[in-house]
Amino acid sequence: MDNSIGKQVFRGTVIIVLVGIVAKITSFILEAVLAAYLGTTFQSDAYYMVSSIQAVIYPMLSVGVWKVFLPLYKDKYARGKIAEADALSNQMISFFSIVSFLAVAGLVLMAGPVVSIVAPGFEGETKELCIKLLRISAPKYFFIVAAAIYASMLQAHGKFFGSQVREIASHLPTIIGALFFYKKFGIEAMAVALVAGGIIRLLIELPFVNWGYKFHPDLRFKTSEFRIMLKRLPSALISEGVGQINTLVDKVMASALPEGTISGLNYGGKLSSVFGGLLSGAITTALYPQMIEMIARKKIHELARLVTKIINIFCVLMIPITIACMLFSRELVTAAFQRGTFAEESTAMTANIFSLYCLGLFFSASNSVVSNIFYSFGDTKRPMFISLINLGINVVLNLCLIQMLGVNGLALATSLSAMITFFVRIVLVNKYVQLEYKKIVLTFLKVLGASGVACLLPRILFWIYPVNPWLILIISAVLGILIYLGMNKLLRVKEWDELAEIIKKRFWSLFIE
Repeated sequence: MDNSIGKQVFRGTVIIVLVGIVAKITSFILEAVLAAYLGTTFQSDAYYMVSSIQAVIYPMLSVGVWKVFLPLYKDKYARGKIAEADALSNQMISFFSIVSFLAVAGLVLMAGPVVSIVAPGFEGETKELCIKLLRISAPKYFFIVAAAIYASMLQAHGKFFGSQVREIASHLPTIIGALFFYKKFGIEAMAVALVAGGIIRLLIELPFVNWGYKFHPDLRFKTSEFRIMLKRLPSALISEGVGQINTLVDKVMASALPEGTISGLNYGGKLSSVFGGLLSGAITTALYPQMIEMIARKKIHELARLVTKIINIFCVLMIPITIACMLFSRELVTAAFQRGTFAEESTAMTANIFSLYCLGLFFSASNSVVSNIFYSFGDTKRPMFISLINLGINVVLNLCLIQMLGVNGLALATSLSAMITFFVRIVLVNKYVQLEYKKIVLTFLKVLGASGVACLLPRILFWIYPVNPWLILIISAVLGILIYLGMNKLLRVKEWDELAEIIKKRFWSLFIE
């Protein structure tokens, strides 16, 4: 791999990880505060259903626009066509400001039918509260796309800190709302806080846009670049939207289950994202602009080697995390959430959901990287079709497994669908790059064996000698890491050595240039 590209990927990954750690801590504090105040009640079900609707719309718009806009903007910027790149940004912001205004108005007017569709099991005060919260929080969507466009521009300029710090700031209003306004104004204060978070998400990016760009309304929507963007955008929006609709489908089905089920799905999903999403999301985000650049330089073979290496690194990192989270799910949920109105009953339900969501961590992480290969080549249709396949598989599995396992079946279906579509992606991606599948399979099997031994031994120890959950987690983490490192040496998992060497060589270079 080109040294400059490797250094940029590493630099971006470290910055995003460091910011992401703070963001995840902030998100964890937010979830812990909400769990303590809301617990698993009808109010929490209504609030988290509104959050689930936002969890569909936000990534669909934010990530969908990012994946289509960034390649076009990065290409112009790399070729020195700064004025054209800025003009495209202005057109995008202008267009989506109009669309967002209409969408917010429609959501306010149609909040009732929307809730009836996404939460058919809601009745009475739960349904009415959900409609009310959705209307209050609707203006948040006006700021989503503009923030995504600015984030894309910042990443194209290598300003990863500026593009990621918004994730920290956007959580603060909800934490403040829960701590200081919930008791006086009720759950409605949390909906207002969501809007405030959306505004802050955009405003905090603006000081980092310091290369001379200034927004000017531009309604020239017939330029060739803008038409290309509009042509690719629908399939990209569907791809990202379907991924989030999977989560919403789980909660639609869960709305017919006993009270508190939706909240349990939310807590379990959020906790699994803390362990699975931080590093994988950072690598994927930092890698995407560089993948576009490698394709522009016609370095396809090198791109294939890079993606193979990234998937192997995900094996080394995600598989032990997956097994550890599944074996220690009860202790992790207890430490994270069990306080206030979040009692042992809530912990038991959430722990099962959490462990089953974790089953798909490696596959979800790898899916993101492989999908970006399609987007980097300007192909938005294949990711869309794969996403629709994923949705269909998830729905079928949901219908089958919910009958046997209840709410646990919904979490298991999500992980199984991620596994199946991973194999679909790596087959279809052969059109563009030839990944080194034998290396991936060999690394996966070695790491699976090492992780199983490293996680199972501490688990057996504390089944025999149970102690405080916090003590179990601390001792198990130390023992597990030591055993895992030893097993990697024994099984000659070279990806771990390569990862350590990369960190050793390049970490200090971050502070030199």
